[in-house]
Amino acid sequence: FDTVNSNFRQAGYGYSLDGGLTWTFPGVLDPGNFRSDPVLDFDNDGNLYYNSLQGTFVCDVFKIDDGGVVWGPPVPAFGGDKQWMRIDRSGGVGDANNYSNWNSSFTSCPPGYFTRSTDGSNSFENCITIDGDPFWGTLAVDADGNLYIVGADFGGLVVTKSSNAQIPGSTIDWDITTSVDLDGSLTGWTPVNPQGLLGQAWIDVDISGGAGHGNVYVLASVERDSNNDPGDVMFAKSTDGGLSFSAPIKINTDNSTSNYQWFGTMSVAPNGRIDAIWLDTRDNPGHDSVLYYSFSEDEGETWSDNEPLSLSFDPHVGYPQQNKMGDYFDMVSDNDGAHLAWANTINGGQDVYY
Repeated sequence: FDTVNSNFRQAGYGYSLDGGLTWTFPGVLDPGNFRSDPVLDFDNDGNLYYNSLQGTFVCDVFKIDDGGVVWGPPVPAFGGDKQWMRIDRSGGVGDANNYSNWNSSFTSCPPGYFTRSTDGSNSFENCITIDGDPFWGTLAVDADGNLYIVGADFGGLVVTKSSNAQIPGSTIDWDITTSVDLDGSLTGWTPVNPQGLLGQAWIDVDISGGAGHGNVYVLASVERDSNNDPGDVMFAKSTDGGLSFSAPIKINTDNSTSNYQWFGTMSVAPNGRIDAIWLDTRDNPGHDSVLYYSFSEDEGETWSDNEPLSLSFDPHVGYPQQNKMGDYFDMVSDNDGAHLAWANTINGGQDVYY
């Protein structure tokens, strides 16, 4: 954002060459064009992909494919509001495939709201629909190249799976569509984030080769059904490839039913450890929030003590003309830790932190 007095924003970017200790921010991609909803991913060769939403709900994908720090030109990728993107890193026939989907109600290519690239994100296929119509969610690819998509479905959450999306030239089939009970639903426009989401739905898979290999995990901040809590971080898992999911587990451990645990975010390390973070109002009345963390090393059966990671901050500081801090964070886990890009106002305005 050039100024908080205008809702105009562009596609900013930065990079670190020392593991995140120091950062360089060269400016924006595609100067002068409105952009939003930044999504970042990478492939097995270390190439980087940046999916960016224009004001027309059309998306472009930028790419770094030379090991450097300079992004290539934008490639049209259809798209729509709240798009998400996932690169296949399975090493199989679909390796480096780029999958993305978005909210069907705000699509640039109705009635479709899913696209695929099988040529290194140099071009994207025509849009298609997804069984279950998931939105406000994410995607994951397992070790065998199977694609999973999670999202809201106008009531609860739904997971859809395709085993043949990985095959270049295939007509994509959706093998299964499974409802997931997190004892609540995705929501937004709450006092803590008045014009944004409480968070999006997250899905990831265990590729460790260990006891939990192939497990599918779902996590989200939801408004609870059973006790009307306005926001808890809930988790469920599937041990049968998405055919069924376990009963939900609450990861935040506060006893109150009035605090917000929002922007719940999950990623799974190659060794199978599950990491979860969220913003939490338990330490302060109202909407002031603290970043919290918990992890599981037993396939989500038990979770570490909730641990605060940040100072408290007011998420209502530094609003542009939309009264929200955003709609989601992003995190990637390796065997040593979790790498998180998140927003806060500790410095007096809305900033991106690592």
